[in-house]
Amino acid sequence: MKPDDYLSIGEFARIVGITPHSLRKYDNKGIFSPAARGDRLENDYRYYAPMQITTVKMIRVLTKIGVPLNTIREMAESRTPEKLIKLLQKQKEELAGEIRFLREAHSIIATFLDFIIKGLHADESEIFVREGPERRIVLGEANEYKYGEGFFGAFARFCAARHTPELNLAYPIGGRFDSMERFLGDPARPPRFFSHDPNGKDSMAAGLYLTGYTRGYYGQTNGLPRRIAEYAEQNGLTFIGPVYNTYLLDELSMTDPERYLLQVSASVSEARRDPVSHIRHRAK
Repeated sequence: MKPDDYLSIGEFARIVGITPHSLRKYDNKGIFSPAARGDRLENDYRYYAPMQITTVKMIRVLTKIGVPLNTIREMAESRTPEKLIKLLQKQKEELAGEIRFLREAHSIIATFLDFIIKGLHADESEIFVREGPERRIVLGEANEYKYGEGFFGAFARFCAARHTPELNLAYPIGGRFDSMERFLGDPARPPRFFSHDPNGKDSMAAGLYLTGYTRGYYGQTNGLPRRIAEYAEQNGLTFIGPVYNTYLLDELSMTDPERYLLQVSASVSEARRDPVSHIRHRAK
């Protein structure tokens, strides 16, 4: 080729859509070298031949899908359709794992953001009825408390037990009571624990939930169960299902355990639905 047929690094970079910096890096690492150098053309610059444009496609595609430069160098030196199939299948599997990780991380972040924002806006003086959507959860087996055992022994067994799907301890864990009667009887020892993992096979049913808040360390309910029961009686509400305890603010967001914020949600029904008053009530 004649000197006039060569492309400068800037011209070649614009044509192939790669920065001059990347072309220099590829050259220094032995991945893709220019067709000619300054010692042949009486200067110190890199020059590329137009026919090299097609070669760059392989590098650009593999770079785009995250293939390491060392692997790209090997493919640049010697490649076949069979080698490329093997490489692409391997990269596809690795990317699938990264996608699963990112989806899980996004879900965990969204869950904690929802809890913390709700916690910051919670009014501890209020007890109210809310319409709750169905939520997927991982529900543990029934807890068998040993004589004199408190909250933490059963909680540790729940975390260590085998679950299907596998328990993801990164999600918040709460306590579930089969009924308001069980909650009133022993609010510090949930009959079952559950995880807010949205991939769980169990569910928290959609419906009306009588909800209230209190602060304190795990197991401290500070009279909230009785306040909820009294409110239901005064407002014609009937408890019809489980009670769920969830800490909206815990060790993840604060250092003082006495300031943890517990949300209690009890499944209820009401004989007559008032479209306004059922949304939010102030506790007496």
